[in-house]
Amino acid sequence: MTTAKPLNLLIIGAHPADIFDQSGGTMAHHARRGDRVACCVLTHGARVHDAVISDQMFHQAQVPEAQALERLMQERADVKAQEVRQACALLGCEELYFLGLDDAVLLLSEGAVKQVAALVRKVRPDVVLTHFPREGSTNTNPHAIAGQIALYGMQLAASVDPGDTNPPHKVSQTFFFGTGGAPLPRDVWGAEGGYYNDVFIDITDVVKDKLAALDALVSQGYGGAYARKRIETSDGAFGGAVRCAYAEGFIKMNAECHYHLPVTEHARNVAAMSDHEVMARSSFRHDD
Repeated sequence: MTTAKPLNLLIIGAHPADIFDQSGGTMAHHARRGDRVACCVLTHGARVHDAVISDQMFHQAQVPEAQALERLMQERADVKAQEVRQACALLGCEELYFLGLDDAVLLLSEGAVKQVAALVRKVRPDVVLTHFPREGSTNTNPHAIAGQIALYGMQLAASVDPGDTNPPHKVSQTFFFGTGGAPLPRDVWGAEGGYYNDVFIDITDVVKDKLAALDALVSQGYGGAYARKRIETSDGAFGGAVRCAYAEGFIKMNAECHYHLPVTEHARNVAAMSDHEVMARSSFRHDD
């Protein structure tokens, strides 16, 4: 996609770590170009990957009573929110929204859809990045539900809503995170796949920034060895598929109309390389 004016992007993730894990490099590219990059976290994420709630308590004989547990979960949610702010800043993204939905059972609800719709009318994005709405079990997978909430929210945002004085807004294009949308099939839900990533973003030049963002997510266990393994096995695999070192994959929702046939600079550059030059390009590895 090319445009003469800056783009407005809105990245919607189900949990605090999702937007970085799925699209951190892409976020960095657009922020550096001068595009507006707004980030939205749907749930507080206190139950997901937390070092205290989901790790330490997993091995305890008993968890705290209701009120004490609720206070602890709020504390952990605040820790995660601060980590997200730090990670966003490392990628050059300062605009951040927390919708505060409970991550106990994320449901496609009218309230959640209206929150997203209001945010879309406020931010007025040209492009939305979010979870693939058919990821895993579409009925229980929170990423899939988040993608469905985002789609319904965009649909509602195109019309008026009592109580919201912002005018309607339509999104030009939606890209779904490919890591979850077109993964290596590993369960019965993967048998329903057949989806594939049709857009790849070469993030080789900003992979160090993505790693720094993941390292900031200390309470969620994403930093350190996990981040590096994740970068090599996922972004490295995506990069290998399109003959670069590291890439992020996406599934484009809508077909596009062009005045001329779209041929990327990357495709033309690779076509001008010998086999060994392509292998050398793809073999770069970030070590820190």
